[in-house]
Amino acid sequence: MTTIAVICPGPPERTPSTYYRFGQYKDLWKEQGIDLRFLPKQELVAEATLRGSLTAKALDVLGKADLIVNQKCLLSGHLFRQIKNLGKPLFFDFDDLIWHRAGKDYSLPTRWKVGRRLVRWAKGVDQVICANTYLQSALMKKTGVASVVIPMSLDLEVWCPRADQDSPLDDREMEGGSKDDGLDVGIVRVGWTGSPEYHWLLRQLEPALIQAQQQVKCLRFSIHSGVDPQLAFDYDFIPWQKGNEPDYVKSLDIGLLPMDADSIFSLGKSPIKGLQYLACGVVPVGNFCGASLDYLSPSNSVSVGDTLESWTEAIVAIVRNQCRRNELRSNGIRGLRNGHGRDCVSQVLRSLLLTEAESGS
Repeated sequence: MTTIAVICPGPPERTPSTYYRFGQYKDLWKEQGIDLRFLPKQELVAEATLRGSLTAKALDVLGKADLIVNQKCLLSGHLFRQIKNLGKPLFFDFDDLIWHRAGKDYSLPTRWKVGRRLVRWAKGVDQVICANTYLQSALMKKTGVASVVIPMSLDLEVWCPRADQDSPLDDREMEGGSKDDGLDVGIVRVGWTGSPEYHWLLRQLEPALIQAQQQVKCLRFSIHSGVDPQLAFDYDFIPWQKGNEPDYVKSLDIGLLPMDADSIFSLGKSPIKGLQYLACGVVPVGNFCGASLDYLSPSNSVSVGDTLESWTEAIVAIVRNQCRRNELRSNGIRGLRNGHGRDCVSQVLRSLLLTEAESGS
């Protein structure tokens, strides 16, 4: 049994980044002879400041590992040296622009400190892994270090199209359809799923969504979140509950994906929501930018411009064109399976890690 220790921001069951980068592979890899052990950074040292020496537990976990992965924790030079001195093969993985911060960016002094830590980790490990080509390019520009892209992935047995999606419209879909629109379609479900901290992106779109709703009577909006955003148009609110997101996404025909294109931090994120839409046969509509361009293109999604009018036009057009939706849906499902399926990506990552572990043993 090969043991891989993963230093991470938090437990994988409560930290989406850690779950999608490594946590979802734990059971799968155990069957293949790999034991993943997670070590949240708060457990590395006794002091909350993360300035002390490694705890006995951390030394035990890291010392028994065949390989160590630091999943985007920009730890101090003191901790870096302690971990490096264990003599284990060492990887660094990141899935966003960790040297910036969401919302208000770091101050200049903090950016300088964070930048030093990034360079230390990037240049001091055996291999750097990142989630997309945008991050790969950004890291090279920042540190001069090359990295390997291991994309985000999904369990395609969980994230998959609903059973009736490839069938003719059923009675449920036809209910509420309107011939006043001049359309040969039934209800078209347009939705958004996300945490309350991103409700502001939806609020910016309110005028566009109201206009789309007025122009196309067969359109039905819904929102899935922890809190109802109380928006000024008609929509169904589906409260978030643990495990109910896949079923919600599967219920949609079109998924809204508004992005904060003005945020440096946002440009580096691989929006997992976009992958979930594609996997479930839902057509993404959004102002795609940065890392999302790795997998969202005119062949599988609808890109909109900077104006509210462009949002209205894009939504109305794709609602009215069922043939185009079917084409984008098919392309999206096919591309996702080829490049972002959990089993496929896990084999590439597993091979990369084991090769280094074997060379270091």
